[in-house]
Amino acid sequence: MKPHFSFRRSIAAALLAGCLPSAAWAAAVVLWPVDPVIQAGQNASALWVENKGSTPVTLQVRALGWTQAGGDENYREQDEVVASPPIATVPPGQRQMVRVIRRTTGSSAVEHSYRLLIDELPPTIDSDKPDAAGAQLSVQMRYSIPLFTYDVERSKPTLNVRFEVENGKRFLAIRNTGTEHARLVDLRLRTGSGSTTIMSGLVGYVLPGSTMRWPLPAAAPLSSQVLINVNGGDMPLSPSA
Repeated sequence: MKPHFSFRRSIAAALLAGCLPSAAWAAAVVLWPVDPVIQAGQNASALWVENKGSTPVTLQVRALGWTQAGGDENYREQDEVVASPPIATVPPGQRQMVRVIRRTTGSSAVEHSYRLLIDELPPTIDSDKPDAAGAQLSVQMRYSIPLFTYDVERSKPTLNVRFEVENGKRFLAIRNTGTEHARLVDLRLRTGSGSTTIMSGLVGYVLPGSTMRWPLPAAAPLSSQVLINVNGGDMPLSPSA
């Protein structure tokens, strides 16, 4: 499986928000897949790291618990999921597999949500070189990848949408009452026989039991139907009052 999408350092912040395609790389590092899951009955998943550069790259992999509350993304330390090895040095032109291991299982119908943080560690700095400090700053990168684990067979998200007005600004709020996350892409509003695109590409995630909202342009029509791609398929949604 060959990765096929490149990133620049200038969008590292977008990686933290989960704006990742099916594979990603920055500098000389390639990661895939960027949507790993651990299905019911499985104990682990594989994350591959490839070094396309000419010098060794050292990466640290950590897993954080991920929840959403009040429209915010929240992360916590946890020991339910671990990476092995947690730190890996990948030689030039080589690949390294990191196993993402689930240490506990249960019987919950609701998926478990995590974020894998992959930090590129700076190389050993030679303090005798005048550009050592600048070199250390230039090589550090962080990648953030969503990880979902399941105790039972996967279901589907159940979404409810509504328009909200706060301080004269309009928002689209989406609540997920299902047991699986919703990955939202390409937000559109129906207008007559067509539609108006409000956001192209990845909009964000709504985890089970959570509500997230996004600002709407002042000129956006408050449509009777919202069209958005959910986990790979378009879904029409009718806003509630």
